[in-house]
Amino acid sequence: MEFRGKILVGAAATVVLGLIGHAATGEKFISGLEQQAQTELAARGLDAATVRFGHDPLSRSAILDGELTDGSRQEALDVVMAIPGVSQASWQTEEIAAKDEADNTIASAASPEVQGKIAKCQDDIDKIIETRKISFRSGSAYVSPASNKILDVLATALKSCDGLSIVVEGHTDDNGDSTVNKTMSQERADRIKAGLVERGIPEAMITAIGYGSTRPLAKGGDAAADAQNRRIEFRVGPAKGATQNDAKAQQGE
Repeated sequence: MEFRGKILVGAAATVVLGLIGHAATGEKFISGLEQQAQTELAARGLDAATVRFGHDPLSRSAILDGELTDGSRQEALDVVMAIPGVSQASWQTEEIAAKDEADNTIASAASPEVQGKIAKCQDDIDKIIETRKISFRSGSAYVSPASNKILDVLATALKSCDGLSIVVEGHTDDNGDSTVNKTMSQERADRIKAGLVERGIPEAMITAIGYGSTRPLAKGGDAAADAQNRRIEFRVGPAKGATQNDAKAQQGE
């Protein structure tokens, strides 16, 4: 009986630990981390930085964004990392740069046939958007009727890009709040993706990313520069897993 009792106690302890682990990654816990991180940053005068954690799926990794000097960026990382429960912290721009480097590596490793298809698809898209610019209502993700016609043309061109991946990039000028700009650029990229899916392009083929004002084409704060920086871009690459499949094919597997 004593031995059986120890087993039951051990099982109960395991259940309790499991519940604690679940609570530590629950929605309420993650939201609390976000709130505490933002409060700690504001207390240090770093309220220009924003913090978010993954909610779908839940994650204790913090992603920071905002306009800060290099020294302040590191201080902000240190502040967030000092909060109990945070597993790691990084800046959004660093995460984007790492992803871009990985994407470029995958593209360069693709077979010559795939690289040729990527180049042709990218060229077809670039020719369309060079002469017809996708536009939105000011301060909104509403797609104008003229832009919907551009989506019709793009969707037709993208149907010959099967087996590839398309990244829809949203960009804004640097007027106003950087966080608002980033949110708006994401909403606009999402809207363009949805429009292409409605026109028959597979959803799994398209990824939408909003960069806000972090990747300007033109420098300066005049109207001409702002107009160039407010844009939607398309980046073509190999489908996910294509590099590995190419390698296996070359090995006769």
